[in-house]
Amino acid sequence: MPAPNPITMHWLVIFNQAVAGELVTIQSGVDKYALIFTDSSLAVTFLRDLGDQNLHVSQLETWVLKDAFLTAAGLIHATRVMFDYQAGQHEAVSAPLEGLHGFVRGRL
Repeated sequence: MPAPNPITMHWLVIFNQAVAGELVTIQSGVDKYALIFTDSSLAVTFLRDLGDQNLHVSQLETWVLKDAFLTAAGLIHATRVMFDYQAGQHEAVSAPLEGLHGFVRGRL
């Protein structure tokens, strides 16, 4: 059975409640990754490991919410998105932010 497509699943993202528009990102080389989780246990574990009480997980269930998230990621200069990142992981599913944003906007 093929793996589900993370683009069409519900997304879980981490926001900072204390700072409007602040998203959790990671930097690798020249790329800045906005993180998207499709597995709640991965999101909760990642959030717990950060240890910041101002961070929380939000679920994005619609294309409109996904579009808003990708717009915010672009505003903070993310270049790619990464799905279901785990600390120490060497490979993860990722996509160029601009391409994914175009795909999502096509669904609106």
